[in-house]
Amino acid sequence: MPSKRLLTMDRQGEFNIFAYGPNHCGVVEDLKIKYRMVCECEARLDKRGFLFDQINVDNYFKSIKRSKLSCEKLTVRCVRELVKAIKLENPKCLIRKVDLTLSPAPFLASMTYTWENNSL
Repeated sequence: MPSKRLLTMDRQGEFNIFAYGPNHCGVVEDLKIKYRMVCECEARLDKRGFLFDQINVDNYFKSIKRSKLSCEKLTVRCVRELVKAIKLENPKCLIRKVDLTLSPAPFLASMTYTWENNSL
């Protein structure tokens, strides 16, 4: 079996949200969240030579302004939306696996969700 050519995007950053409701992530309403997304893909690049634009990952997180979700639900939702956005940006991109970790201030705990492409 031929070996797969894989590329892994590792993007980190932070964003701020207004967290509300009884189940939100963190202990305060004005919440800073650190993220780390690791996305493993087959090396199918777009015409610019990219898997996808990592700046769009950061822009996605910065676009989240409010949430009443728990860290667990927020992490799952973010992965699903990021996978859709990556596929929209580069339809040739074959995502094998995404790990997303969110850690709300005071950054003493984190939640990681792993999505794997089961159709491979």
